[in-house]
Amino acid sequence: MSTPVLSARHLDAGHGRTVVVDDLTLELASGTVTALVGPNGSGKSTLLMTLARVLRAQGGEVLLDGEPIGRHSSRQVARRLGVLPQTAVVPTGATVREVVEQGRYPQLGAWAMLRRHDDGAMRRALELTGLSDLADRRLDSLSGGERQRAWIAMTLAQETGVLLLDEPTTYLDVRHQIDLMVLVERLRDDHGMTIVMVLHDLNQAARYADRIVALRDGRVCADGAPVEVLTPSVLMAVFDVDAVVVDDPVNGRPLFIAR
Repeated sequence: MSTPVLSARHLDAGHGRTVVVDDLTLELASGTVTALVGPNGSGKSTLLMTLARVLRAQGGEVLLDGEPIGRHSSRQVARRLGVLPQTAVVPTGATVREVVEQGRYPQLGAWAMLRRHDDGAMRRALELTGLSDLADRRLDSLSGGERQRAWIAMTLAQETGVLLLDEPTTYLDVRHQIDLMVLVERLRDDHGMTIVMVLHDLNQAARYADRIVALRDGRVCADGAPVEVLTPSVLMAVFDVDAVVVDDPVNGRPLFIAR
């Protein structure tokens, strides 16, 4: 069996002295899409940011390619993991192109200049997110959805093997939500990327993820393929929602409808 690209062992995580994630163990296989779901405060974002080493584990450990993530330098982690947080600070006066350019810095050595490959990576990231025509616009002049796509483009420009996305569909209209989810599928299928994303839309998670991990109170309540997790009993246990689950007429995946 191959080594998981990213894993947590008996992980405790939180903020300050507050423990949000409690004794959690999770393994993420290469080339898969995993959706983290759960009610507000369940620990989804805390788990994601601890996997990314944005937050320090309070107990247990996070492993990157089978080694404790703490043994890797910040640059080494940034070369392997692309991270999109919930909120990001907009640099004053920065253009979309300049923001996307920041995604190349982990790949460059000290004092290195951007080269042709870096230009190509940025161009592809702008094209994939539909921002080529807005590349020279100031980020603070864009709509919320356009800004979100710019941050996604910056993450893609890193050209990492793993993407950790915290509520990536925030601010996006339905069309761009679908475009983003299709992009996630393409990154997995065409580039073999491993993607972990926090989602609130359960039907979206069921349609586009290979695996759903349902959290409540910092613990895993259900973990498996969408058909195994999106069930009436799990929806009640995790979300306190009485629902029926039917087959999606488009793709046969589970589709939940609240009563």
